[in-house]
Amino acid sequence: MITRFRNFFASAEATTRAAVSPVRPVLTALAVGLLLLAAVWIIHPFLPPILWGATISVTLWPLVQRLQTICFGSRSAAVFFTVLAAMIIFFLPAVLVIVIFARHVDAVSHFIGILPTIQLPAAPAWVGRIPYVGGNIIPFWDHLRENSLPELLKQVIPSPEKILHVLLASAGSFGSLLLEFALTLIVMVLLLGRAEGIIMLLDRIGGQLGGRKGRALLKQAEITTRGVALGVTLTAILESLFGWVGLMAVGMPMGSVVAAVMFISCVLQFGGAWVMILSTVWLYFTAPLMHAIIMLLFALVVIAGDNFLQPLIIRRYVRISVIVIMVGAFGGLSTLGFAGVFIGPTLLYLTETMIRDWAGLPADDEKAGQADASADASES
Repeated sequence: MITRFRNFFASAEATTRAAVSPVRPVLTALAVGLLLLAAVWIIHPFLPPILWGATISVTLWPLVQRLQTICFGSRSAAVFFTVLAAMIIFFLPAVLVIVIFARHVDAVSHFIGILPTIQLPAAPAWVGRIPYVGGNIIPFWDHLRENSLPELLKQVIPSPEKILHVLLASAGSFGSLLLEFALTLIVMVLLLGRAEGIIMLLDRIGGQLGGRKGRALLKQAEITTRGVALGVTLTAILESLFGWVGLMAVGMPMGSVVAAVMFISCVLQFGGAWVMILSTVWLYFTAPLMHAIIMLLFALVVIAGDNFLQPLIIRRYVRISVIVIMVGAFGGLSTLGFAGVFIGPTLLYLTETMIRDWAGLPADDEKAGQADASADASES
């Protein structure tokens, strides 16, 4: 009798366990998800330097490996020189831009204050001699000169007091920006010092979530982040330095400020060509003609750089469209801060890759490889 009762309760317990077992993985996943959300909530104040440090660490990881070989296997020396390189490539330009604006705050405020009162000069005589359109350009030019342009500038440009307030507020947050830079460097040192363990952990997580495709997607994220970060940053540095040389050569007023604007425009994916074109127009009406011609030559080189240099650097690592880079940079900047300029395009590209893989469509790299293979076959 006792044995029957024992068997009855054992079977009931097994039935209950079998009924509960499908629910247990769901509850486990829910608990893990809540723990991860709580951890992100706790580290939320430090999230920008963590993201920024992780982005730069991924970008400069090959440099650490090369420097470690040169430094006789010393990881500490390799990390030290890599942090110096990061300060020169990523942090020094941003600090210089802030310092330049802080030093010229009075000049910038005065220039913006008098800008609505400046009128266009009379149209050059050669404009009226342009075939077919010259006769229409002159009346439109005169209309802008007398009525539309000054009023439009008065409506668009804020008052000097408001601009000065914004600049002073930005200068007041300079200390917090330096603190964020310092935290970013600390994150870099921690990540690069234990990079192999972190890479192994992420590889296992990617394998557990998606198997071989999960690991491939993780590797693609690394390559895309490196390509976008180097492409955007190096292009902005080279173009703004080249533009600064041209501005100094022709004696452009506030040339350093214009070069700083050019750097910010390049980082935000607007390019630096429009800054150089406006500088050329300004010099044409306010300086000798030769200065405007020299600036125009520099502007043409910058236009070529906008369309050639950044795609060349990025396509060494990944084939990503300009639209994805621009949308990702704008969205990432508004949501994640400056690090989002690089993380945003990476996330969009990975999302596009996953959707293509799910739909069974070839990725851009595969299509490019197939096109190259077909071209080689046709030539042979």
